[in-house]
Amino acid sequence: MGLELSRAPLAVLLIFLFASQALAQPAPSTADPGHLRERFDIQPQPEPEPAPTERKDQQPDALPDSLRAIRVTLKSIEIEAATVLPDGVLQAQADSYTQREITGSDILTLASTLTAMYRNAGYMLSLVVIPPQSLAEGTLTLRVIEGYIDRVNVQAAEGVSPNVGARLAAIGEEIRASRPLQASVLERYLLIANDFPGVELRSVLTPSKTPAAADLTLIAQVKTFEGFAALDNYGSRYLGPGQLTVGLIGNQLLGVNDQWRVIGVGTGNSEMAYAQLSYSQVVGANGLKLSAAVSRARTQPGDILKSFDVRGSADAFSLSMSYPLLRTRNESLIARATYDHSDVHTDILGARVIEDRIRALRLGLSWRLLDSLDGQNNLELDFSQGLGGTEESELLKSRVGAKGVFNKLVFDYERTQFFNSNLSLAIGVGGQWANTPLLSSEQYALGGRRYGRAYEPAELVGERALAFRIEPRYAGAINSPGFRSYQVFGFYDIGKVWKLGSPTPGVPSSQSLASAGLGIRLFMQKNTVASLEAAFPLTKSIASDGGNPRDVRLLGSMLVRF
Repeated sequence: MGLELSRAPLAVLLIFLFASQALAQPAPSTADPGHLRERFDIQPQPEPEPAPTERKDQQPDALPDSLRAIRVTLKSIEIEAATVLPDGVLQAQADSYTQREITGSDILTLASTLTAMYRNAGYMLSLVVIPPQSLAEGTLTLRVIEGYIDRVNVQAAEGVSPNVGARLAAIGEEIRASRPLQASVLERYLLIANDFPGVELRSVLTPSKTPAAADLTLIAQVKTFEGFAALDNYGSRYLGPGQLTVGLIGNQLLGVNDQWRVIGVGTGNSEMAYAQLSYSQVVGANGLKLSAAVSRARTQPGDILKSFDVRGSADAFSLSMSYPLLRTRNESLIARATYDHSDVHTDILGARVIEDRIRALRLGLSWRLLDSLDGQNNLELDFSQGLGGTEESELLKSRVGAKGVFNKLVFDYERTQFFNSNLSLAIGVGGQWANTPLLSSEQYALGGRRYGRAYEPAELVGERALAFRIEPRYAGAINSPGFRSYQVFGFYDIGKVWKLGSPTPGVPSSQSLASAGLGIRLFMQKNTVASLEAAFPLTKSIASDGGNPRDVRLLGSMLVRF
């Protein structure tokens, strides 16, 4: 009991000493273990879109001999077996060929035009044909073949489990159910199949023995293991700055359309270590994915914080589900829901000074669009609702006035505009909105790779934030052994955060930063990418920099995929 009574005044004394010597707060935001997960929760890079479906039913363009010598004036044109396009659409086009003399070439052009109308409406296997007939009465009959998939054959390579083969067969049934076949249906389900963990899919359309139909063959193989390793100096003065990241991904290990992912990050000493294990499974044939993840972060900041023996921890697990509302080559919309459970602690000289508990439901949308202006658009939108955890009356919470019940909205938009094969421009805008004070790990962080590149990760944090960045790029090929291409770039970014609730002494309620720089990325053989850049702080000093606060930061990284 005596020990318990002595801890409270000791903690107060330690916090006071720390505050007076280390930036007037129990731990700088750049050393906050609660912000590590958002930095290292690395999602696998999207696989290249599958190759277009191969077709082996090309029609000859030459004019048939039966039409070559025809010259006729038509009184009417009848169109048979048209069921899906609105009434009158095809007929209006056909009527423009009546009451005037036309040739066999004109008749073929009309059939091709009507076929194109079907294709433009998304019916990729439908076509209009000219059946054998006499034109003596001045009436031309055209017949619509509204094509569909009759059979789907799955060819599974070694390593593709029976479960995955069955899922591909189920996807085939979804495609067969589209009569006549719509390109959007075929595209959606082939892309969903290509999203199966580790699956590489090729599809081939061939003529069917069934009239008006085609057969689809799905050729699948699996990459069981893949991974990456990265070395960089993107860390902070207290946690790094050098850090090594290693990730290993196992696909279809249980044979149930599943993926295991392990990520480990460390600084090579006791300053920072992060580990994450996640499992996901694609359920059914429509792209529903269920996921679970656990992570652990441990920090022991160095430099001027070392003598205070600051130790941080962040333990979290999450359950999530995602579903593709829209999935095409040019546009996708993914909805997701996540339950997030995390505990964040900080100790100084063995005394607990921060203890946060977060239980939150997060709903999000991911939108991607390749537009007609040769631009690629990406939008991430997330709404978080705190369900409980830290109570408002608790003394060891990280922020005065904050609690486990909260809500916030976070967004991030990026557009990459391609002007030609060499020149492109990327712009981005992101931010957060909240109406109440938030626990520290829920605050928006500026600094690091996204916004505020010349500053350390989480250099500034706040409940509300708005940030902008722009990056012109020029890419070219390298004709040297071991290299494939390069990309030189410049950047400018700026951002501002606003803090809500009781102000911290000496810390303004709003802060901003801006930086600029230039660099080069080298794309080498064997899936290796190296990056080197010089980043200049423009509007504020780096909080942890003990030297010239406006010195250039030289940042570099090496990434190897295997």
